[in-house]
Amino acid sequence: MSEEMIQALFIIVDDPEKTEQVLEVLLECEMRGATVIETQGMAKVLSANIPIFFGLKGLMTKEHAHNRTIFALSKHPEKINQAMEKLSTMFHNFAEACTGLMFVVPVVKAVGLGRKFIQNQSEQDNG
Repeated sequence: MSEEMIQALFIIVDDPEKTEQVLEVLLECEMRGATVIETQGMAKVLSANIPIFFGLKGLMTKEHAHNRTIFALSKHPEKINQAMEKLSTMFHNFAEACTGLMFVVPVVKAVGLGRKFIQNQSEQDNG
């Protein structure tokens, strides 16, 4: 039994208004089922909660209150590569400070990937 290589593409975007554009790129690259999470960077949390780091607040004028972390799993590395190329172009390789980042990690095991909705037989009979 050969196991398929599954990878997870993570994209962290500082500007929440860019989330929809990122999702559109994923759809263009035939990547479906992405998850979007509202997140905060470490500096933001420390500057708000720990007095010694309060001075960091002034350095983060560009940073929004929350980032968006978007991740999607795929069995197709070429789709991940295509998405990364398009997103790199969109975000100018994330070269500007505090714009975000993206990375890929291997997924050792996954349950539910590629699962399709199957309607219950009793629901079919009643509908």
